[in-house]
Amino acid sequence: MPHHNPQIDPIFRQGTNGAGVLLLHGFTGTPDSMRPVANRLAQAGFTVSAPLLAGHGTTPENLARTDWNAWFHSAQKAYMALHQKCSKIFVAGLSMGALLALKLAIDYPQSTMAVGCLATPLYLKSKISHLLPIIRRTPLCHWWKYQPKFSVDIKDASAKENFWNINLMPLSCIYSMLDLQKLIRDSLPKIQTPILLVHSRHDSTSAYESMNEVAAKVSSTITETVTLENSYHIVTLDFDKELVAQKVTEFFGRFL
Repeated sequence: MPHHNPQIDPIFRQGTNGAGVLLLHGFTGTPDSMRPVANRLAQAGFTVSAPLLAGHGTTPENLARTDWNAWFHSAQKAYMALHQKCSKIFVAGLSMGALLALKLAIDYPQSTMAVGCLATPLYLKSKISHLLPIIRRTPLCHWWKYQPKFSVDIKDASAKENFWNINLMPLSCIYSMLDLQKLIRDSLPKIQTPILLVHSRHDSTSAYESMNEVAAKVSSTITETVTLENSYHIVTLDFDKELVAQKVTEFFGRFL
């Protein structure tokens, strides 16, 4: 029997309203980070699927074998499986998951009813992020392969302690994420799907300015922004988690 860990296993809840929501976790995280949102959506009758993205929930070495195409493939597979059960599909993602959600909105504009983008990282806000493109092009990239996380970006101490993630970040994956960020930044005008953007003013991983840039550049006629005051980056698990879950559920509920 495979070993099950509720913090790593995919989440699936069958709903009653005919609509499905795909929930995408962030880089190094797991579906568990989407659980408060999943619970609220399930209570509202949505069918909910939160897959485990490729390489995640395992080891830094396994994660290092993947890139954004592999993570997107996981998201796509779960999207298709959900689409077989529900004709209306919504997608919400946290951090890197928000980038993947935007990519799904670009690739499947017909079947994606709305997207929820939580703490979207159009750019990385870290001390080493401006060095990464330089390191990537030098021999340094052969021996500097992993970067330890300085800390988990959650304000709520107990949530921070319970957060399951891969602590050593493979730089190859971060380089791949930079490529995904650029792809999404360049593609924002293609997006016409209704979009909910949630971001904390005190996010130290993904610049708060990302939210307004997404809002300004998409072609969506319905764009809503929510600023959080009592969370850091992992907004789905932090002090504002109930507000985040409520906003996502209400926004998607408008398109039923």
